[in-house]
Amino acid sequence: MNKSIAAGAIAMLLSGPALAQNAPTLEGILRELAALTERVERLEQDNARLQTENAALKVTPERQVAQDAPQAVEAMRVANAAEWAPRLSWTADLRYRHDYLDAEEAPDDQTRHRIRARLALRARISDTLSGTIGIATNSDTGDPRTTMQTLGDGGSRKGLGLDLAYVDWQPVQGLGLAFGKMPQPWYKATGFFFDNDLNPEGIAVRYATGPFFAHAFGYWLSERSAASDATLLGGQLGMTGQLGDVKLTGALGYFDVGAVQGEITTPDLSVPCVHNGAFFAGPQGNTTFTDASGCSRLLHDYNMVEAIGQAEFQVGNRPAQVFVQAIRNQEADQLDTGWLAGFTFGKAADPQTWEFGYAYGVIEKDAHFGQLIDSDFAGGVTDVDGGILKVGYAPARDWMLNGTYYMNQRFIDAPGATERSYDRYQIDLNWKF
Repeated sequence: MNKSIAAGAIAMLLSGPALAQNAPTLEGILRELAALTERVERLEQDNARLQTENAALKVTPERQVAQDAPQAVEAMRVANAAEWAPRLSWTADLRYRHDYLDAEEAPDDQTRHRIRARLALRARISDTLSGTIGIATNSDTGDPRTTMQTLGDGGSRKGLGLDLAYVDWQPVQGLGLAFGKMPQPWYKATGFFFDNDLNPEGIAVRYATGPFFAHAFGYWLSERSAASDATLLGGQLGMTGQLGDVKLTGALGYFDVGAVQGEITTPDLSVPCVHNGAFFAGPQGNTTFTDASGCSRLLHDYNMVEAIGQAEFQVGNRPAQVFVQAIRNQEADQLDTGWLAGFTFGKAADPQTWEFGYAYGVIEKDAHFGQLIDSDFAGGVTDVDGGILKVGYAPARDWMLNGTYYMNQRFIDAPGATERSYDRYQIDLNWKF
């Protein structure tokens, strides 16, 4: 009903002759019609208001969702970050070194101040899988056996390199596989035969059950499209046990260096001689011969057997350790053996603790592939012997002061060579954070 219908009804009533003769009744009808018209108008207003409110109710949830979307995205991001945070762990260390070298055959002594910085991130991807990425300062010469950088050179920027990049998978208890550029997986008593800074590249498998452990590995030393790749393949078997208060560990390992015999060890652009990438800065003491073109080539193959024995015990309230290790190259007829024996006493770890150690060793000229041995002992070459004296003190937590003195002889057995002394001491400040 609307106003036009109400007006038509009034006109019809006014036109009727019978109604015209009865005024009080007509006035009552008019009042009722006016009240009815007012009520209809109010109903129409209420209906319009309700329609507007209903439309507003439909739009509000959509608008609210749009307004809440950024907050929801941010909340999800925070939740994901909180879920990942416990899976991540950082390790970092910094070394400042005073390094003094006195090689008898060199015209002058050398004093250097050097630094090393390393940073690594480990992520636990799942219950059985983790990944590690690490960077470190580059060595001055590119030698993979050290990450020390010499200070000087006009205060130039120091380079960083990829030091670690590997994934570790443990599908079952006691079994692990690593893929990438990783720490050495085999058991070691010292870094004498395999420099501690050397991080091989390839695949490694490890297994341990009860007192027994085993390792197997395949690493690439150089990759070449036109020739065989130089590799390091091998494995190790070991056992650890308790004899009274003494912990004993023994291990036997095999290391096969492939596709290096007869390869050019030293680049020479004047010939030219293009060296195999498995070598850095020459043969590192191993025996070579000169070919018809004047290039220096490696004489022997290198398949080494290594044996390790170690005893750990307490003297008073301090830890002590005695160790011996030996290595022999199965492919050389002479000058094929190396060994090291020594001890440590104490452990510089907690604040105000100290340690002391001494070792004596020999590496004959072709006992070991020279690219792998300790870069500090006698300058990182074979055909050497001598002692190593070490002391350490921890002034505070995660702070270590170390001193190392190398008393070595070089060129001890090589035919026609003259034995030369090599003295070196290092004072290190090491911090972990």
